[in-house]
Amino acid sequence: MKNGEIDKIDFSNWPLPDSYLVEIGRLISVWNAMETFLRSCIGKLTGFDELMDPKPFILVNHSSFPQKLDMLSSLCELLKDDFPNLKDYEKTISKLITAQKSRNLFIHNSIAVNPNTGKLQIAKASARGKIKASVDNIEIVDIKRAIMDIDEAHTSLYKLVINKDIDPAWKHLKETSP
Repeated sequence: MKNGEIDKIDFSNWPLPDSYLVEIGRLISVWNAMETFLRSCIGKLTGFDELMDPKPFILVNHSSFPQKLDMLSSLCELLKDDFPNLKDYEKTISKLITAQKSRNLFIHNSIAVNPNTGKLQIAKASARGKIKASVDNIEIVDIKRAIMDIDEAHTSLYKLVINKDIDPAWKHLKETSP
């Protein structure tokens, strides 16, 4: 199929209402920015000063997120006596773990519209130790809360490594009228 033919297809509200898809896209975008910054921070803490140096990218890029957190923790523990801003790294690690859990909820589970109620539902399942499964209603605000968790983890990481306070980006957004 040619691009022009594909462009004529209306994907509106498929596979979910567009308002939810926008927020899921935002969640992915905010997550990717935070994880890219985490990779840069690990590179910086390991002594690679050049932002475009490919060596930290090569070493860290294909690591899982928990491995990246282990690297960050170990580096902070190693360097905290020389760099006092790294002393409270556990708070940032905690925020990064919360952000990961929030992201994973929406990225690793099935979301669908319940045809009987018209509400969006998320089907969650886990098979670690014993099987757990549930179906819960979700709203756009739940996805926005996850986005905020990720953004707050990002700013905490910025404060930890760059040693400068910045507000989460969402605090600069305008409120909409009800």
